[in-house]
Amino acid sequence: MIYKLSNVAEREMIEEEFGLSFRYPNLYRPNPIINGFNETNLSIVTMANNAEITFAIWGLMPQDFEEEWAQFQDKANTLNVPIQDLEQIHWMKESFTERRCLIIVTGFYTHMVQKGKTHSFYLHQPSNRPFLLAGTYNILEDGFRCAALITDTMDSFISNYHDLSHLAPIIIPKENAETWLAKSSSTKDLKKIMEAPTKIELKAEQLSSDFFEHYIASQNTPSPERFEKLMSNS
Repeated sequence: MIYKLSNVAEREMIEEEFGLSFRYPNLYRPNPIINGFNETNLSIVTMANNAEITFAIWGLMPQDFEEEWAQFQDKANTLNVPIQDLEQIHWMKESFTERRCLIIVTGFYTHMVQKGKTHSFYLHQPSNRPFLLAGTYNILEDGFRCAALITDTMDSFISNYHDLSHLAPIIIPKENAETWLAKSSSTKDLKKIMEAPTKIELKAEQLSSDFFEHYIASQNTPSPERFEKLMSNS
């Protein structure tokens, strides 16, 4: 399971990379550490409108859900949804069938236990350009969207840097984005994308032991510049 993402790309880079515009461009801010344990937004592209980028609260809730994010997440952590749950839990299955999405990130954080201590890593493309993660979303009673990462058994590369879970996000290459979001895509086509995804090159950087203490514990969103400086010191 992954509970921290990163999106340090400027809006212009994201729009150039995917050939899409933000629906609300003035609301987008790069965020080096997107902490799922706080109510926070993700940048997503949806089945309902694959021609623009919009926002969703991180943490899937049932369609037309009326209660607050914190109330639901206190009972069920749905930042990540394993493939198996999409097949077995009715409201999640309906979400996957009708409302898949792509989540835009520049990286995600993983953790390992070594010699009695946890060590954290930042996984990203060597180019530091944004890429896409498989997701599913619902629309709440108040009209806001909520979304979750879809996870599956991690590959051999990610397993070198993550042993707190056997699950990791599914990366969707740009060439598969249209199929992922198409209403007409068959279950067979979608399973092929999820269970045998086309790999993209990732780089892993070990983080200093005080990385999250300095930034996650703070109530202030770290700037990309401060993030880059800390990364260089890790």
